[in-house]
Parts: sequence; structure tokens; C-alpha cells
Amino acid sequence: MKNFNFKLKNRQRGILQKLVKSYIRKGEPIASQFLVVHYNFDVSSATIRNDFQELTEQGYLYKFHISGGRIPTDKAWRFFVQMISEDDDTINQWRIRWERILKQRVKLTNDWEKVINFLSEESQSLGFCYLKDDNEVKKCGLKYVFSGLLKDFPSSLDLIPEIAESLENLDVQIKKVRIEDEPLVFIGRDNPFINSDEFSVVLAKTRHSNNILGILGNKRMPYDRNIGLLSALAERR
Repeated sequence: MKNFNFKLKNRQRGILQKLVKSYIRKGEPIASQFLVVHYNFDVSSATIRNDFQELTEQGYLYKFHISGGRIPTDKAWRFFVQMISEDDDTINQWRIRWERILKQRVKLTNDWEKVINFLSEESQSLGFCYLKDDNEVKKCGLKYVFSGLLKDFPSSLDLIPEIAESLENLDVQIKKVRIEDEPLVFIGRDNPFINSDEFSVVLAKTRHSNNILGILGNKRMPYDRNIGLLSALAERR
């Protein structure tokens, strides 16, 4: 992922990380009092509200309602994913977990169809792979894209045809991607594969075959888990 320069106070970095992590779990605006109760911030709710205001002015948070909590913007998601990507321990822990699972399923990594199905089922997202030598894209899990969209945004029914059409172009777009640093993550509006800012894509290049593995899912996906999954699969291919 591109290395962004996020100029934040230490406490604000902690607040932003915990807010995004809480938003991933809850899927609703996060209030300052929630962070005070559930995390060990040695400050008052009023102090966190002041930090909320500064983070909002800097473009990291969005105030969903006058009296409600805050939700992360794409800038906050980029910060959150960058912190995960720089935390080698977290990613390695997930990668080791997935490697243990893959060792028990030796036949899995000998078949690209099985690999993509496994990737989709375990991530509950659209899993795909670009096989460069064959100039072919395999994908599985469209059901997760649409079911997740309707669950989180019931009024988005009218967007389904537009999103379906943009996903048809995934085969074209993935062939244009160049991976220099891993993981490569596209968040929200940066996502070139789908015409909706509610999705993210995580990509990794396979070690031996130089193909590209990807997960396309809700922006609230568990990035550390999915990055570890892609890393483990990419290492074995």
C-alpha cells in the first residue's frame, strides 16, 4: 500500500485506530463515550470530542448526525490500513494461522478453482485471481458483494445494475494493475474495480507463478485477517 504521511498526535492516532476498529464491528457511528468506556484512554469524553472535532476538520471523520457519533472517511481507512500493514506482528500472526490451515488442505493449492472458492468463502467476499500466463481471470463470490450491500444499505437496490456492470470490467482492470509493494489496497473511491465507494480491494502477487490474488469486499472488511490470508496463499503459489 502507498505510504501516506499522516500527521497526527499520538492520542489522536490511538483514537482513530480504535474508532475504525469499533466501526468495523458495529457498523454505526462511534461516540466519544463509547471509546472512553471500552478503551483505556486516560482522558475525559469531552477531550475525545475535541479530538473528534480536530480529526473531522482534518478530513478523517464524518459527523453522521448532529447529536450522533462519527464515522471514518476514506482518509481514516487509509490510515488504519497503513497502520495494519506496518504492524508485522499482526499480519504474521494471521499469516501463520492461515498457513496451518493450508497445510491441512494440501490439495487446495493445486487447483486455482479451489483456491478462489476457498478465498471467497473464508473472506466472505469476492475472491479472484488473474492468471497471467493464461491471460484469464477467475472469480467467485458475487453473492457476498450484493448481499453485503443490501444488508448495510437496504435502499441501494437501484445501484445493483450499475455495480454489476462495473464488476464485469474487473477482468480488464486487473490486467492493468502493477504490484510493487504488498499488500496493495484500494479503498472506497480509489477502488478501480467497482463503481461504489463502499468497497475495498486487497491484492497480492503470488510468489512462484507471479499471478495476482485479490479480495473485493465491504470497506469494513477485517483487513488484517484478509491480508494474512492472501499472504499465506500467495506464498504457496
